[in-house]
Amino acid sequence: MSFKAVSLAASALCGTLFVCLLLTPGLIYWLFGVESHATADLLAKRAAMLFLGLAVLSFLGRNAPYSSLRQAVSVAMATTMAGLILAGMYEFFMGTAGVGIWSAIGGEALFLCLYLHVLIKDTRLAKGDIAK
Repeated sequence: MSFKAVSLAASALCGTLFVCLLLTPGLIYWLFGVESHATADLLAKRAAMLFLGLAVLSFLGRNAPYSSLRQAVSVAMATTMAGLILAGMYEFFMGTAGVGIWSAIGGEALFLCLYLHVLIKDTRLAKGDIAK
């Protein structure tokens, strides 16, 4: 999969999460099996803004040619996905989140793999190991 395709998919996902966390955080609470309260709402709205930033970054960067900046974006997105996976698994095993967290973990794992694929492909292209 190309960097552009992964970036567009990530932008769509992050944009959807932005809208959901900002307007209907109860859906995420239900999916993850957590209680709704003022603190959770505050954190959901703040997380929404982070997802908005990731959506904009992914969308506006989708046409970036191979460069150290594009590599940095891919590494940052892969790191974010890995961190979300670890945090989700930790919360599940601690009993804080319900089984629904695994749907998020699955999506995050998919994007982690996609960004790693892009990184490996870009590195091989830069070295001349494969043709465009």
